Amino acid sequence: MGLWQFIPSTAKSLGLRRDRWYDGRRDVISSTQAAITYLSNLNGIFDDDWLLALAAYNSGQGYVGRSMARNRASGKETDFWSIDLPRETRNYVPQLLALAELIGNPEKYELQLPEMPNQPYFEVVEIDSQIDLGSVIKLTDTDVAEFTRLNPAYRRALTPPTGSHTVLLPIGNAGPLREFLASTDPKTWIPHTEYTVTKGDTLSQIASRFKVPTQWLRTRNDLTSDQLKIGQLLLIPHAGDDSSFASTSRSKVPNYYHVRQGDSLWSIAKASETSIKRLREINKLSSDTLQVGDRLLVEGKLDKATNTAGDIESDNLRRLSYRVKRGDSLSRIASRFDIAIRDIRRWNKLSQTALLQPGQRLTLFIDGLKI
Repeated sequence: MGLWQFIPSTAKSLGLRRDRWYDGRRDVISSTQAAITYLSNLNGIFDDDWLLALAAYNSGQGYVGRSMARNRASGKETDFWSIDLPRETRNYVPQLLALAELIGNPEKYELQLPEMPNQPYFEVVEIDSQIDLGSVIKLTDTDVAEFTRLNPAYRRALTPPTGSHTVLLPIGNAGPLREFLASTDPKTWIPHTEYTVTKGDTLSQIASRFKVPTQWLRTRNDLTSDQLKIGQLLLIPHAGDDSSFASTSRSKVPNYYHVRQGDSLWSIAKASETSIKRLREINKLSSDTLQVGDRLLVEGKLDKATNTAGDIESDNLRRLSYRVKRGDSLSRIASRFDIAIRDIRRWNKLSQTALLQPGQRLTLFIDGLKI
């Protein structure tokens, strides 16, 4: 997951935190720092051979090391081109070499690369208490889709309840937020309910009544013990469900469409009640050629029947190719990814009596913030 496609175990070994609030694999800065560390370590392990380091990044250090050992034992060469590797890795490294060649010599291949100004694109704002992300978006007048692209690590509408955190904002947007943080009480930075303690109340009972952890109440109200006084005012933080964020941003969230077999710009333009010219403009297309799986931004109301996922896709929806494991069932997969069994059947054209087989591939459309 994320820019650097870390699996959970690798992310954990590199110190990237992952919990119900935050996934460090999707943190633009932290994951990039981790990737630099990981690639540098692999390069050292494989004696400054970047091809082997990249192969290990893709298929694992152990796999590459064992393959080299087998070749060494049989008197064969141990370079990238000689060792036995998975097909994906055999393609992965040459693809990166080809991409580097294209970017390094665009004129040779008659390529027009997009212009990219050599200047900072975002700035970092440090926040030392929990904050409502919907309020940050409104306060800084930042486009919701842009904010999501810069801050995809947050899995809920609030930052985590403890510790310091950062948000990335386009250059020029951070001033109002910094002023807000400097001039307001952190206790007001997230939605809350005020509650007056009555006779017989305990902190754990109040926490249970409002469905929040007791520790939240202690932290939010600077309590050093669980003893309460009748008439005492408590701030009850809200749980930060995604619905509170959606109410702020629903009107601004872009619609996306995943290209299917047989689609054309004309058919997609017709379904979304726009023009081919407009689709080219907003997606920066240089031709009318589409590839299956391409994601297009559409501005109009797309007919639900037209979209593979079955509905309009938010910026967080991800297409996943899932390989069935031994013991898997539709209900178990649906529960794991928080999706409906009927949708899995529809996406994969499975009958009511179809049985899953280990190794079978399923196409799933999931909310990237939930995994």
